[in-house]
Amino acid sequence: MKILLIVDDSSIITTFAAKMFKDEYNVIVAKDGSEAIEAVRNNFDSEFVGMFLDLNMPNFNGFQVLEVFKNHNLFYKIPVCILTGDDTKDSIDRVFNYPIVDVLNKPFNEKEIRICLEKMILRK
Repeated sequence: MKILLIVDDSSIITTFAAKMFKDEYNVIVAKDGSEAIEAVRNNFDSEFVGMFLDLNMPNFNGFQVLEVFKNHNLFYKIPVCILTGDDTKDSIDRVFNYPIVDVLNKPFNEKEIRICLEKMILRK
């Protein structure tokens, strides 16, 4: 089963997304960027469908994850869709410097997150 990685410090978001996709994918939840990088490392030989990534998290944020992905050429292996409550022009401009699939602004609904997942699948 393909892996879907959900990275967000909000248990509401991770629970919502995990329940939504649990029958379709092996869902891995990470509370911050360091857990996300560890999940990628531990499952590197598995096939990922994509990653939903929050930008604003404690310890190791989404921008730091994007830098790791850039430095290790991981965007080809794991398409990324950003989840964020920060829709300022600076943050949005900054995030599109990376080869991400799309940005979902919080709050989002099930239809929006499914559309973003479809875009990640098409990106592969």
